Amino acid sequence: MTTTDLAAPTDRTPSRPTIGDQVRQMESQFALAMPKGAEAAQLVRDALTAIRQTPHLSEAEPASVLGALMTCAQLGLRPGVLGHAWVLPYWNARKRIYEAQLIVGYQGLTELAYRSGNVSSIIARTVYANDTFDVEFGLHENLIHRPNLTEPGDPIAHYAVVHFRDGGANFWVMTEPEMQAWRKRYAPTNKAGNIVGPWNSDYEAMARKTCLLRLAKWMPKSTEFAHAVEVDNGVRTNIDPSASVSVVTNHDHIRAEVADAEPVAVGEVLTPEPTPANAFPEDGDPA
Repeated sequence: MTTTDLAAPTDRTPSRPTIGDQVRQMESQFALAMPKGAEAAQLVRDALTAIRQTPHLSEAEPASVLGALMTCAQLGLRPGVLGHAWVLPYWNARKRIYEAQLIVGYQGLTELAYRSGNVSSIIARTVYANDTFDVEFGLHENLIHRPNLTEPGDPIAHYAVVHFRDGGANFWVMTEPEMQAWRKRYAPTNKAGNIVGPWNSDYEAMARKTCLLRLAKWMPKSTEFAHAVEVDNGVRTNIDPSASVSVVTNHDHIRAEVADAEPVAVGEVLTPEPTPANAFPEDGDPA
């Protein structure tokens, strides 16, 4: 018997495609969904970088990763870049799997707001204890903020202001206790019950975005902006490029967490890679 006779059979079961392979295979579908001027090849590159840099994302349910990326394509947002959006894995304790959630960033929201053509500027800031801060409600609403740049103190409030092209303006203010209560109610926790993710790594940016989301209810907005608010922090497994993003995105995991008396364990510490100073990787409005 020769050595050749002893060789192992050459027939092998084809290996399952990785999530990176599946993202590459979806490029033509992303292209069908993207607004004019956006590049599907760039979205694929951004997605592959996010998968490589974000712990556990490669382990998440593939359909949820691809669904989040399809929503990015339809809204014309870049995942993990420019503060537009993040695709982050969270542990679904009921299904016993990681699922990818789409987190729309502050910069992504402002980008979509400007696309509406009705907004001239959006500003979101944090107020500190030694700042001069005055808010007036009524027939002539007004907000004055003079920061103390040398000794600001601790945060006491957060606000967002939008100016419209017709000359009007509106703002939304939340006190620090209100924001802490919001964070306690909606921020994801790990198995030890500790808050993780952007609410832990970039609290002030999360707070500013929360104010913008509250303000969004009174803003004229594009369809894309409205959809971004609706899908923020949601899970999507539908990868049809023609599907309505708000219809195919669910927030059942959030409703389950809020309904529970005790914090729901949603996985390991899943903080994304460091982002530029002007990026806002944040949680959205689960309501």
